[in-house]
Amino acid sequence: MLASLGRSAGRLLRAGSGATGLRHASGGVHIPPRYRQFPELTRAQVIRSELLSGFMWFWILWHFWHNSDMVLGHFPYPDPSAWTDAELGIPPDDAE
Repeated sequence: MLASLGRSAGRLLRAGSGATGLRHASGGVHIPPRYRQFPELTRAQVIRSELLSGFMWFWILWHFWHNSDMVLGHFPYPDPSAWTDAELGIPPDDAE
């Protein structure tokens, strides 16, 4: 126990002496930054994105077609031709 305490204290003292723990990960930037330019996509990325967006629209339109009540509601739609001018807030024609 005393030995492990001594090793820990030694590490702390060495770390405080100016050793910054500099890491050398890979040597540079993986993707060089390009200001105001679109990234270059590979053919595989384009095909995957087209397939994914096609499946997304299929999913949306399929469920809208088969479960449209989830979006439009479960109530009967009112007949707008049955509404009166008073209900719509339209003043009478003779009032000016």
